[in-house]
Amino acid sequence: MEIKLHSNATTTPRTRKYIQNSDKSDSELAEELNISVDTVRRWRKRDDCFDKSHRPNTIHRALSHEQEAMLVFLRVRLSLSLDELLEAAQLLVQQGISRASVSRALQNWQQSRLSKPDLKQPVGHLRLDVFPLPQSITHKHGALLVFSDPVSGFIAVALRERDDEQSLDALVGFLQQSLLLQVCSITAKTTPLSQHLAEKLGVSLYEPQSEAWQQQAATGEWGRPLEQLLNGERYDKRLGFGAVLLEFEDLLNKRIIRSRLKNLTPAAWLKSR
Repeated sequence: MEIKLHSNATTTPRTRKYIQNSDKSDSELAEELNISVDTVRRWRKRDDCFDKSHRPNTIHRALSHEQEAMLVFLRVRLSLSLDELLEAAQLLVQQGISRASVSRALQNWQQSRLSKPDLKQPVGHLRLDVFPLPQSITHKHGALLVFSDPVSGFIAVALRERDDEQSLDALVGFLQQSLLLQVCSITAKTTPLSQHLAEKLGVSLYEPQSEAWQQQAATGEWGRPLEQLLNGERYDKRLGFGAVLLEFEDLLNKRIIRSRLKNLTPAAWLKSR
């Protein structure tokens, strides 16, 4: 049987066994075998005679461009710290990803610095992001709506069917009755959808400023199946897209504790106000 030694090994398993069984002193063995005293002492402390694996215990996976874009979105919209973003990344996007990989991604997207919102500001001034959905992800729904509150980091998601004539009544009812905050205004690109939604809610609609990271995110290959985009610990490919979104929403609102919210989750912080 072939025995593979570490590239820098100065002893063989046979020599190591001899060291462990010898009654000679450390210095005598070092001189006899032409090795250092430290090497003799190291092998005398070991119970075996073979090199340990030099592979890392944890294999850190790389983030795709699309996964990096998702993390940047969470960073910017929810004001997640690096450690909070790492937890979100491992749960939702890519299990086993390292803190260094997430930090590198933020640097590449120029999002290393985080400006924390003032908790004294009123909540309910929501940011709305609308993402078109390819049929490779869902045949029924044509758009994903993500509402985020910049102060609390609370997030809510909704799906729109591909039929442009779908009524807004259900969405309006959801925003008025199912959130932990009252909608005071919406910041979103001006479209018929955002205009009608703001009108039905009776709130002001504000045009957002341009963000460079969004242009970078748009270059991703978003037409791939969902299982090629997500590989988080809590992603279950057996679930439908809507169920996956609800699971992710629940984790972000009720599990990931935010240091800036006095170590509460967004849901708990909103309830404590």
